[in-house]
Amino acid sequence: MVAVVGHIDHGKTSLLDFIRKTKVAEREHGGITQKISAYEIEHASKDGARRSVSFIDTPGHEAFQEMRRRGASAADIAILVVAADDGVKPQTKEAWSAITGAGIPYIVAFTKIDKDTANIDRAKESVLKEGIYLEGLGGSVPWVGVSSKTGDGVDELLDLILLVADLEDIHCDESAPARAVVIESSRDPRSGVSATVIVRAGVFALGTCVVADDAWAPLRVIENGAGERVKEIACGKPAKITGFSKAPRVGSELVVAATKKEAEALAAQGETPVQKADTKAMEGKKAIRLILKADTAGSLEALDYELKKIPHEHSCFIIVERGVGAISENDVKSLVGFNDALIAGFNVKVDASAKDTAERQGVLVHTNPIIYEVGEWVAKEVERIAPATPEIVIAGRAKIIKNFSTSGSKHVVGGRVESGALALNTHIIIIRRGIDAGSGKIINLQSQRADVKSVSEGVEFGAQIETKSDVMAGDAIETRNEAP
Repeated sequence: MVAVVGHIDHGKTSLLDFIRKTKVAEREHGGITQKISAYEIEHASKDGARRSVSFIDTPGHEAFQEMRRRGASAADIAILVVAADDGVKPQTKEAWSAITGAGIPYIVAFTKIDKDTANIDRAKESVLKEGIYLEGLGGSVPWVGVSSKTGDGVDELLDLILLVADLEDIHCDESAPARAVVIESSRDPRSGVSATVIVRAGVFALGTCVVADDAWAPLRVIENGAGERVKEIACGKPAKITGFSKAPRVGSELVVAATKKEAEALAAQGETPVQKADTKAMEGKKAIRLILKADTAGSLEALDYELKKIPHEHSCFIIVERGVGAISENDVKSLVGFNDALIAGFNVKVDASAKDTAERQGVLVHTNPIIYEVGEWVAKEVERIAPATPEIVIAGRAKIIKNFSTSGSKHVVGGRVESGALALNTHIIIIRRGIDAGSGKIINLQSQRADVKSVSEGVEFGAQIETKSDVMAGDAIETRNEAP
């Protein structure tokens, strides 16, 4: 089992496309992989024997770092993809961290070597700077240059995978109790809830039941990596299992239960207690009710990551529901009557009845097939609902010593600047006993009987202030600016 990890747009999916002779990359929204997938191929080793290799393709966008970690932890070997025209980038480093965290052997594949801008020597240098010591350059990490357009280096990469598997004595025990790792789960309106799994030991066969934490399923439908229905799936291979009671948690372990009763009992033991909202953290903030829907469970993790990046010091999210599948009428109805409520969907549809109810009840619903654009929409709505209060900087503060005269809205006063500076024609706030008592404008300013444009700290002045409020001896006046 081989995980393919690396930075966004460094050619991971295109490389697998060439290996599998498919066109997955052309169908990706925005040209980027936004879900985790598993595929199986056969490759003839140098002795002529045909051997199976399973690949896990992971997203490169920063929001999907949990998927990359999960892909690496479920694999036996990793391929760290680095574009020869770009070198090491932020998600390259994060992907390498996932590999080292999983403790598995890996190969560095320098992609896009066919491009005019490719510079494999410079790409190697960027890898070495991160402490990845390549073979022939003082280290033992195998590497190869590949092109997904011409196919150069692809056979050499597959040979390296088999060599590493042999050197590391990577094997799978089909006689052991069946065990798999859930790498993704999703919901289809026709077939129900399914999970993509990597079988780590034993064999899963039709006629039994499986359990993953608090979700269970009777094994009636198993599909292999090619999407074909099969009677059983052996270790080291990817599979899709349909018919779960609920979406299994990604990263959970899948085990076999002999009967439906046993499966239900195991699932009940794995139920996660409901977390209560932190009411203290919500004090003084505007509560925004939010429903999150996504095409897969892994995508929900990515949505959570995007939400954490949204600044909302004056608001807090109350997650009403996080779910996999289309936005339903029930989702919309659960928010009816709340002014500050949103439904954000990633790569999902909105049921016709849900759309109609949302329009009639004024519930805001937004879906988008690009993960970061969903986050941008939520951030925009948060700013509209609970705009950030600008930081106020006091440019000048003075104490009023005497009010000489008042004529209508014009007050002639004398004072002394305590900090900063006061300037002609600026807006001022009148402060009495520590409380804002009014506002006005300095329409005339004098120092030592001469008209001036400004007075600085420590200087006594005379001023004419235009305001509808009173200005009294002992008051303070301030000029304030918003922080840049």
